[in-house]
Amino acid sequence: MKFSIFSFIIIVFSCNSIYSQKISGHVMTNNDKGEMINLSGANIIWLNSNIGTVSETDGSFSLERNSDLQRFITVSYIGYVSDTIDVQGKTSVHVMLEPATELKAIEIEGSSGGRSINTINPINIETLNKKELLKAACCNLSESFETNNTVDAEFSDAITGARTIKLLGLDGAYAQIMVENMPNVRGLASSYGLTFIPGPWIESIQITKGPGSVVNGYEGITGAINTEIKKPYDIDDEILLINLFGSNSGRYEANVNYKHLFNEKWATALYAHTSQMHNKLDHNADGFIDAPLNETYAVMNKWNYFSGKKHEAQLGFKYVSSDLTGGQVSYNENLTADVDNGYGVKVNIERFEAFMKNGFVFERPNTSIGTIVNFAKHKQESMFGLNNYAGDETYASANFIFQSYIKNTNHAIKVGGSYLYNNFDETFDSIIYLREESVPGIFSEYQYKSGEKLSLLFGLRADLHNLYGVFVTPRVHLKYNAFKATTIRASIGKGYRTANVFAENTALLTSNRSLFISEALLPEEGWNYGITVIQPFKLNYREGTFTFDAYRTDFVNQVVIDIDASADSILIYNLKGDSYSNVIQAEINYELLKRLAIRTAYKFIDAKETFGGELLEIPLTYKHRGLINIAYEWKRAGLVFDATAQFYGKSRLPDLTDNHAAHDFAATSQPYTLFLGQITKQFKKLEIYIGSENFGNYTQHQPIIGYNDPFGSDFDASVIYAPLMERKFYGGLRLVFN
Repeated sequence: MKFSIFSFIIIVFSCNSIYSQKISGHVMTNNDKGEMINLSGANIIWLNSNIGTVSETDGSFSLERNSDLQRFITVSYIGYVSDTIDVQGKTSVHVMLEPATELKAIEIEGSSGGRSINTINPINIETLNKKELLKAACCNLSESFETNNTVDAEFSDAITGARTIKLLGLDGAYAQIMVENMPNVRGLASSYGLTFIPGPWIESIQITKGPGSVVNGYEGITGAINTEIKKPYDIDDEILLINLFGSNSGRYEANVNYKHLFNEKWATALYAHTSQMHNKLDHNADGFIDAPLNETYAVMNKWNYFSGKKHEAQLGFKYVSSDLTGGQVSYNENLTADVDNGYGVKVNIERFEAFMKNGFVFERPNTSIGTIVNFAKHKQESMFGLNNYAGDETYASANFIFQSYIKNTNHAIKVGGSYLYNNFDETFDSIIYLREESVPGIFSEYQYKSGEKLSLLFGLRADLHNLYGVFVTPRVHLKYNAFKATTIRASIGKGYRTANVFAENTALLTSNRSLFISEALLPEEGWNYGITVIQPFKLNYREGTFTFDAYRTDFVNQVVIDIDASADSILIYNLKGDSYSNVIQAEINYELLKRLAIRTAYKFIDAKETFGGELLEIPLTYKHRGLINIAYEWKRAGLVFDATAQFYGKSRLPDLTDNHAAHDFAATSQPYTLFLGQITKQFKKLEIYIGSENFGNYTQHQPIIGYNDPFGSDFDASVIYAPLMERKFYGGLRLVFN
């Protein structure tokens, strides 16, 4: 099955569905030049009540409709004439506020956190907004979780620079990683896809703990991470952004975002990014560079159309080109790959993405149709020592969503269909792995809501996989307000995925062990169960939040990567026994003093898998994890301070008994703590920031096993449990025009 760009563009698609129990819209005004701009922070409340919300940075808002009798909303903003609007029979409104007569005003200062938890939606979603992302350098998505305890981001090996994440104690392959609710970091993009989403492009990140909505597909066993890119029409926040970054390690990045609003209907945005690393650093003198040389370019163009009433559409394209070189300091990438030239790793990636969305709203309240189509073409040519690896993937998916209600808006429904196509071609030396997937599916979702206290969500989907038969995916979510301010969530759901052994385990290719796939690999299948309690509190007249999560993942089948089998081989086979992960985590967010906030978190992980008939802890998984983040905003001086300490407990190391070069390795890693911090100076249109990572200068001793004989049988660069780079200092600037 082949796709051309032309045939892709004419496929109709849509997202932007409207939740059946909400009224949504935008708050806007005209500036001094007569240009339409968004109003951020406008108050939207139901008439004669104290129930309401505040508009986001792009002027958008979403307000729960708690009763069929609620007919009027009041929109207000300091310095503007308030407006009262009849929303009966409507699902969205667009409000234009007029400036009021200028009066002497009293300035009221306030601040909002960079992280929020939705206490209305039954699905457990945590949102990281731009304020949270600016607490660290956040050069790309993989570096966006430095102050977050739910997601762990780690290097997969000591040579390639590939990064992976862990969610609920398991590898990121078991989480659905999306961009604007479209699958993105999957397949061949698993190893490097996180680095292809630059931080300055990101508006917010939504982390779903446990199974998500069946609307998004059958994948996502442990949860989902969805990234929202900055919107083209959000010109009130920024029209032009220039972001520059540099570090003492020789890493440099540049980003330019530009938005243009043609009129009330059309808007576009252009995003450009480059990342460069050309310094060969070898702090531990093992002959291998600490971080690979890198040259990456990415460009994206998004278009947004809004008819004003019934139709909204989005269209976007993205292109990435990346060249990476790692290995020994003496390695010359321009010479022939052989023993005399030394050990080297070369990775060349070209990736093209495109998407289209369309949303149509009906006269019937809370009724809409949405379609989403996305396409990706990913090509990778790489070399690991004397071994060649190549991959070619074509991916396309389409989603059709209809939503409305039954009898009244307390009974919301979503139904629809989807189609997934994936042509996967991998070659590793003599191993050729081909797979062509064609998966049509249908789904339905029903949500019952009883006021603000109770919300139930039942989802079911069925997908017909051309290789593996029918996937049946049930998911149930419950949200209950037990007391006045206590929110309790519970969920249970199933998920499936097909493993991409080489693409998702790049670390295996940096070892001289032989790979053996002993049988035909079956799709992975698992259940996830979870409960969350959210409890706001007040202490010394200041507000705080306590959050407790407990989740368990049970696998029915799993592709086992057995790195304990022997020192010279890695076995890959289907699960024969138990495999599970239990995660308990607690977090407290509290404002100690005015504009001085503290976050403390702890996570316990009990993750085990059956290797060779024996149930063992999953290697390189920290049993204990802790975090403390302190943030202070000195408004008068325009300074923002952030400091974070991350604690990593012990993790089981793979069995290296038979590896003669691994005599320094114990059965478990040593616990350690990392420190990072940043200071930002804010001007009217300019922000300058400086910071440090790994301030305590802790690095792993001997990260590469057998480094003095890289072509010998003992060579292994995949056993990584601590930082590879020494203390790093960085700085940068953000220049914003609006």
